[in-house]
Amino acid sequence: MEHTIKLFLKLGSEENILDLFENGTIYMNTIEYFRKVEDEELRGDKYEGVSRIINSLPGTFKIPGIDREFNYIKMHLREAHKEVIGNIYSLYTISSKGFPNPLDFEFDKRNLRFGTHCLIIKDLPYFFKKIKKELKKNNYKFNYDFVDYYDKEEVNREITLFEKPLEFEYQKEFRFYVEDYGMKPIKIQIGSLKKYAEILKIEDLLELKLVPNEV
Repeated sequence: MEHTIKLFLKLGSEENILDLFENGTIYMNTIEYFRKVEDEELRGDKYEGVSRIINSLPGTFKIPGIDREFNYIKMHLREAHKEVIGNIYSLYTISSKGFPNPLDFEFDKRNLRFGTHCLIIKDLPYFFKKIKKELKKNNYKFNYDFVDYYDKEEVNREITLFEKPLEFEYQKEFRFYVEDYGMKPIKIQIGSLKKYAEILKIEDLLELKLVPNEV
């Protein structure tokens, strides 16, 4: 099913939001950063880059060299490469995927932890065009899509780079993924967004309402 994106929001510090607004600075951190950063599951996600999750039913297992069986009620395993390559750029997205009815839009207070300011990106075709052009100019392979959310205690399957545990669902993420082996942050500039965006203090989003003619 295709979904309509109404607005992109980028949340962050006043300094970083002004840099994006005035210069179009796009800063893409590494997946390894997001896997390891400790910030009470805001940006940090130890499941980032997981390739498969196994939730098994109750059963038994043996330890080599010990002649007895052990019982377990449930087993939860996650598989991932030691290091996961690539970089991510994330945006909060007001879309028909996260909010099927625009009148139901409500900004979750947990997102206030991302910073003090927000950039509302209004001209989505322009924004997409500029990012894609700059990434192609630098010979990056990339992809982009909505993030889907799963219950990590219930799934039993492969996990993609566009999936995150259900507890992050309030972030309504749309992400750009760049396949890069450098294991370092990537920074590109797409030019001023002053004609295509608007800066707000992040707490103002708590009062933001959408009406049907804005869709």
